[in-house]
Amino acid sequence: MSGPYNLKYIHLFVTESSPGAYIVSRNGRMADRVGRADRTLADDLNREAAEGKYRYFWFEYTPSAAAAYSLECTWYHRYHPTDNPEHPNGVLGGDAACQVKGCPTAVLAQARG
Repeated sequence: MSGPYNLKYIHLFVTESSPGAYIVSRNGRMADRVGRADRTLADDLNREAAEGKYRYFWFEYTPSAAAAYSLECTWYHRYHPTDNPEHPNGVLGGDAACQVKGCPTAVLAQARG
């Protein structure tokens, strides 16, 4: 994971057109929100920056949208971000469930499937 960086400088650090996961923060010390980009990480981070709620970000590129979802789930469970009211949703049209051991969302998905 790279960062923290100031959201004003996304263009300097996020240079690949790739899926990925990110963390945004108001103070640069804690994760206030985690998210992912299924296609282009820079586009999603620019949307976060435009909202003006956060000042800093961390990110990691991933090879696929499914891998971005997996990383987003890992960070969600690890950092308990205050601005994520619920567990991240899976990839649209995908069947991947959260892989974090003990995740209640993953247990519910397995019970339905």
